Amino acid sequence: MGRFSNLEFDGREPLRQEPRQTGEIRDETYYLKSADQEYRQANYDRALRFYSRALEYNANVQAAWVGQVQMLTELGEYKEAKLWADKALELHRDNADLLSVKSVVWARQGDPLKAIEFSDAALAQRGLSPLVWLARGEALMAARQANDEHCLEKAASESKQDWFMQLRIARVFYAYRQFAQAMTWISKAAQQEPGAPFALHVLGDCQLALGFASSAEHSYRQALSIHRDFALSRGALDALEGRGFLGRLWTGVRGLLRRR
Repeated sequence: MGRFSNLEFDGREPLRQEPRQTGEIRDETYYLKSADQEYRQANYDRALRFYSRALEYNANVQAAWVGQVQMLTELGEYKEAKLWADKALELHRDNADLLSVKSVVWARQGDPLKAIEFSDAALAQRGLSPLVWLARGEALMAARQANDEHCLEKAASESKQDWFMQLRIARVFYAYRQFAQAMTWISKAAQQEPGAPFALHVLGDCQLALGFASSAEHSYRQALSIHRDFALSRGALDALEGRGFLGRLWTGVRGLLRRR
């Protein structure tokens, strides 16, 4: 397991051995599947640990490298994301998915030219995955170039309209403040997978961004009714309720000032 056995990221809790059930095989396949499941629940820290654990068993698992870079990006740790993308590319030179996730890191850091450069390199490879088209769409959007929506639609098509890809497309639009388009895509995801708290949460975010606070509150509560500990929706709901309280307080203060 070598150099991957003690991966830590900015002081976060290191990987620990987990209890093994009788007859259960915990190898790179198990941890890769577990990581993907955690990602679909927006548990980025936990998914990162599982992707790293998969690499402990087999450093040649490209999907685990890709997942690890994606989770670091989701956590806003762009320096680390680029570091691990470079390490991965040393092992898997010119891998389209790895080039694509590095393209996204550059886009999130506000360097669209670098994002396009790495996306171009990914597109030059064979066997393009939905992730390549997702990253291409974001790179073009960051650079304000044409065909961004076409690439995102292609990502959805290549994924066979997977609800999680639709959610990821919605989040790209949301990140670049194109809330109406984000709403269209997350509505599809939520309809396709109504029991997914992450989809309901992003739906709430889009509703709130478009000015529908009561609908957003309903979506956040729906997410919590499915998963009562879903942290993103709990935080969003607390913030929404706090904003409502502050608004009522300010209205009362203004009323008192007018009567003076």
